[in-house]
Amino acid sequence: MRIGFPDGILSLPRLLFKSSQLEERSMKIRFLAALATLAIAVAAPAAPPPTSPVPALSPAELGATLKAGVPVIVEFGGERCIPCMKMQPVLRDLQALLGKRARVVNFWIQPNPEVAREHRIMVMPTQVIFDGKGREVFRHMGYFPKPEFESVLKEKGLL
Repeated sequence: MRIGFPDGILSLPRLLFKSSQLEERSMKIRFLAALATLAIAVAAPAAPPPTSPVPALSPAELGATLKAGVPVIVEFGGERCIPCMKMQPVLRDLQALLGKRARVVNFWIQPNPEVAREHRIMVMPTQVIFDGKGREVFRHMGYFPKPEFESVLKEKGLL
């Protein structure tokens, strides 16, 4: 006993259309899909350019920044870390809000694991607030929403 499709059912498209017709239709469909994608891309408004990006520091620059006598907010994270990327607009906004009162910087821990160990970084992203003397005064692990971050900055006297 044979179970399966009746004979010839799988060759039905070949019977209805010649192979050249199938290829031509397939090309037309791909062309129309590409044209629709292009129309959507052209019609979509361009994203506004980001305000000044938050700088990513090297280990030597991080050490010098912490000794500069200005409070520093450091996000220890990674360039390809999704929560770290989501934090970038929050950090840019805080950078604009704080102005000269404090510096906001990134530090990528993947190429510098020794610095991550030195600062006890276990999770990406981790935001650490250092006072003007380079001492840690606050730490948060994971995504940090802007309203909560602002309330911490107010509590610490930076806003």
